[in-house]
Amino acid sequence: MVNAIDALKRGVGWLNQGLLWVCKALAVGLIVIMTAIIFTNVVFRYGFNDAIAWSEEIAKFVMVWMTFVAAPVGLKLGAHIAIDALANALKGRAFFLLQFIIFANVIALMAMFVDEAWFLTQNAKIQRASTIDLSIFYVYLAMPFGCTITALVAFEFGLNALKGLISPARADDMRVHPILANE
Repeated sequence: MVNAIDALKRGVGWLNQGLLWVCKALAVGLIVIMTAIIFTNVVFRYGFNDAIAWSEEIAKFVMVWMTFVAAPVGLKLGAHIAIDALANALKGRAFFLLQFIIFANVIALMAMFVDEAWFLTQNAKIQRASTIDLSIFYVYLAMPFGCTITALVAFEFGLNALKGLISPARADDMRVHPILANE
């Protein structure tokens, strides 16, 4: 059973590694774009007394995408805010049970978000941005995109927790930061 979970975890981990690489690249690109738009608008507004009409709206759209693209990366790195006093006090199977419950809830929440976000995204097809001719569909698409990848990352962690419930010695202790564990 543990070997099957290991194989599934490796497959999901491989998929997540590729998706998170794309997410990191997108997040970097989006922050560069957002910074350039805001900087250019400040120069035009205060330097030439002529603001760019679409800059604030596009910067907001880019920020929405950046948020949903960076969320799964933050989950993978353990960078989201957490209250870990209970988790740090637990050992063995109790720790992995708590982790399993947490990641099962994250997956359920992300599944609800994807469902609702897809509904909103479909309804946004007819809406247009006020300053440029862009369908709001493309802005809302960030929600199901990011939440799906976040659910996949949580699934990978949930598989590790399940492995820990079966055999605590063979699972990775997630209290060790994933970046530091690879050094």
